[in-house]
Amino acid sequence: MKKSTFAQSAVAAAVITFLGLFAEVAQAQVVPTINVQETCRAAAGVMLILSVGGGVANDVQICVDSENKARDQIIKDWAIYTASDRSVCIDPGGYLPSYVEWLTCFEMNKVVRDYAGQQGRSMAPLTNPDGSLTMPPLRSLGIMASSYSASARR
Repeated sequence: MKKSTFAQSAVAAAVITFLGLFAEVAQAQVVPTINVQETCRAAAGVMLILSVGGGVANDVQICVDSENKARDQIIKDWAIYTASDRSVCIDPGGYLPSYVEWLTCFEMNKVVRDYAGQQGRSMAPLTNPDGSLTMPPLRSLGIMASSYSASARR
């Protein structure tokens, strides 16, 4: 009797482990794959031209490490991102697509939502028809464009 229970437990554990791995792989397939080497080589080249880099090879490796960490975080949190955030933040066809950029977009949208909720403000004025967020007009923040441009000229 004990052998049967042990065997059933072992099979159940194996199935749960397999399903967990399968779910992780399925999530990873949803996040678009970009060529981080290409993005990082181009970014390092720009840094070299601007003379702010630490050496192309080092800059590329630092960039690749950052991109991989950002991709891992996106995969981990994929289920909590809204469909509208995914459609706005993810742009694999853009110029030098970047997981770091996408993750920053997700994080900024979350902060805006959290802040609005804490302030008891509705998100309706900031939400576009597609569900993406937009910044409020400067006037609503007490900033007048004419006073800003006048102070900028001084």
